[in-house]
Amino acid sequence: MIRRLPAAVACCLLLTPLAAAAQVIPGWNARQFTIERLDEDRLRLAREVDIEGDPSGPNAGQRIFADEVQWNLRTGEFIAVGNVVVSSPTARISAERVVFNTRAGTGVFESASGIVSIAERITAEERSMFGTLEPDMYFYGETIEKLGENRYRIRNGAFTTCVQPTPRWEVVTTSATINVGDYAILRNAVMRVKDVPVFYLPVLYYPIQDDDRATGFLLPSYGSQTYQGQSLSNAFFWAINRSQDVTLFHDWYFSTGQGAGSEYRYVAGPGSEGQLRAYWLNEREAERNFGGGAITTPARRAYEIRGSLAQQLPGGLRARGRVDYFSDIATQQLYNYNVFQATNRQREVNGSVSGTWGGLSVTGNFQRRELFFNDTDSVVSGQAPGVMANLSSRRIAGLPVYVSLTSEAGRLLLMERRGPASAPVELDRSLGRVDILPSVRAPLTNWPFLTVTAQLSYRMTYFTQSLNENNEQVAEPLARRYADMRADVIGPVFSRVFNPNNAFADRLKHIIEPNFSVSRLTAIENQDRVTTAVNSSDAVVGAATRLNYGLTNRFLVRKAPAGTTPGSQPQGGAPREFLTVGVTQSYYTDERINLIDQQFQSSLGPRPPSRFSPVAVSVRAQPTDVSNATLRLEYDPREFFLQGLSASGGVNYPRTQASIGWSRQRIAADRHNNAMNGSTTLKFRDGRIGGTYSFDWNIATGTLIQQRWIGYLNAQCCGLAVEYQEYNYGTAAPGFPPRNRRFNLSFSLAGIGTFSNFFGSFGGSRF
Repeated sequence: MIRRLPAAVACCLLLTPLAAAAQVIPGWNARQFTIERLDEDRLRLAREVDIEGDPSGPNAGQRIFADEVQWNLRTGEFIAVGNVVVSSPTARISAERVVFNTRAGTGVFESASGIVSIAERITAEERSMFGTLEPDMYFYGETIEKLGENRYRIRNGAFTTCVQPTPRWEVVTTSATINVGDYAILRNAVMRVKDVPVFYLPVLYYPIQDDDRATGFLLPSYGSQTYQGQSLSNAFFWAINRSQDVTLFHDWYFSTGQGAGSEYRYVAGPGSEGQLRAYWLNEREAERNFGGGAITTPARRAYEIRGSLAQQLPGGLRARGRVDYFSDIATQQLYNYNVFQATNRQREVNGSVSGTWGGLSVTGNFQRRELFFNDTDSVVSGQAPGVMANLSSRRIAGLPVYVSLTSEAGRLLLMERRGPASAPVELDRSLGRVDILPSVRAPLTNWPFLTVTAQLSYRMTYFTQSLNENNEQVAEPLARRYADMRADVIGPVFSRVFNPNNAFADRLKHIIEPNFSVSRLTAIENQDRVTTAVNSSDAVVGAATRLNYGLTNRFLVRKAPAGTTPGSQPQGGAPREFLTVGVTQSYYTDERINLIDQQFQSSLGPRPPSRFSPVAVSVRAQPTDVSNATLRLEYDPREFFLQGLSASGGVNYPRTQASIGWSRQRIAADRHNNAMNGSTTLKFRDGRIGGTYSFDWNIATGTLIQQRWIGYLNAQCCGLAVEYQEYNYGTAAPGFPPRNRRFNLSFSLAGIGTFSNFFGSFGGSRF
């Protein structure tokens, strides 16, 4: 009896569930199974094994499920069979059999599948790049080896980031090494979409970094256009570090030639960033037929450079720069999807360095703009170089009088180029200019209903060149001086509030605001010798007075909050200015001022000398928080003619955004610009389905310049986008198609990316 007692106790211990097991396996808590000690080091656990790492130990978050487990207490290795599941905070692997070492964190899973998170949980907006799913990866294989904390090897298996019961796509491979949060290397990889093989690669390097930045080849893109024909684009992305990257790309246009380029981007800190993109195009000579007979397009080479820079410098200085340069204006129109870039006739380079110290601000700048009238003729303008120094308003001895100073010096550019490139005719009218403008300002009233301000300025301008008696620009310096006396009056302002005693209703406020200004320039002895072609602001008329008068009506509304009852105090938010109507006109003592007054848009068109300017009417409306509209028209009361009109409006709802604009401008006695543009975007089902339509219409010629249709569908881990664009060149030059039709098809895969045209398709601009 005494000898048999310990044996009976031992049998009871072997059959004891969770409590005894938790003490036997250090660092692990177990339950719902039986334990059998096989020898001094090994335990056998059976019957729905559930082992969980101690929350306070190194195995926290780890959990093991199986039908049977053999555990080696000395080595920390276990063998699990039957419905095995091993999980951690970021991964979960299921298998039929597992050999795993808990101390080394390595093991082999047979007939296994798993899911692992490759990034933190993300918002719905960020989830769109993963096909509306979380950024997880699913993989399976005959064997899955865990080589380290986040390193796996798959044999005869596959992986996908489309995590759902039936993945829409997967990459099948004979061998794959996966470093979670870094990369995956696959051998004999076949990509399948809906079980259909798409392409095969003997070796595939696939980045799965959690910061979305990895060096490697980007997905190729395919497109088709009337002029370029079919195209194939490839690119390589180099993630230098967290703050810099470079993209190298190559385009093969089946009908026109090839192109190559690169883009560099950097972020050095808050307010310090930049990008530079360069593209080179080599077109070959080709014969093609656009419907009007065979045309031979010449061989040509062109390049484009675009970039911007903003950089903080020591000493409180800040540098800015921008380049938008192209060597051939024809390629601008033929290769750009964006209408603005396709119709852009101006190239420019500019840069500046500025700093502010107290009330003094100094800016040094360089600006060169070149505007093309056709393939060869152009005009260059700008300032190269120049410097500006401004002193902000300073109060004098506690009096209500303020002084300020603005000054500018530089070389103003004006160069014209005419004729063919082989023998161009150039005219250079550039000159140096120094301008100093001190001002004294005094607010004469501080009443809320009436504001009166007086200002006296004295302008001194020095020009290195001037006009002679034959109106020819010659190298003779010229100094010009004049004083400008000005007074501005706003008011008296009248206002009235409607429904002031009905607190539960909307409150409406009407404000009537008259405004007047009068300015007088002293006589200028040598104004007729000043060349105004270089700088239009130097066009002034001395010994003349300008009187501007107008009336503004403002309507403000404060919406009553929901649930407001009679007698309660209105809370509501800030009042909204839902309608503003303004009318203004100017009177001149010298009718020549009417030709140069920059306050009116119609000064750019033909306008006879007159003592009265056009009547300008401006309307701005915001009926609701999501809708707006503007209108401006200028009417000539002497000729009873509408000089110019522009109108625009739009709505911005979560699922619908729409805008439309119309402009009509008189540019000659019998000719007008008349154009309309608009766009509409619709989104449904939380943005998974939607589309955009945009157009530009020349009403004067009845020509639809361009129209673009875009539609997209995102479902689970897959997406599809279709774009069609039609561009009308009108009376095209030789080598131009009358119409350029472009079609692009894009599909996206969760975690993989988007196949699309690299140059400006799907709503973007080329650069």
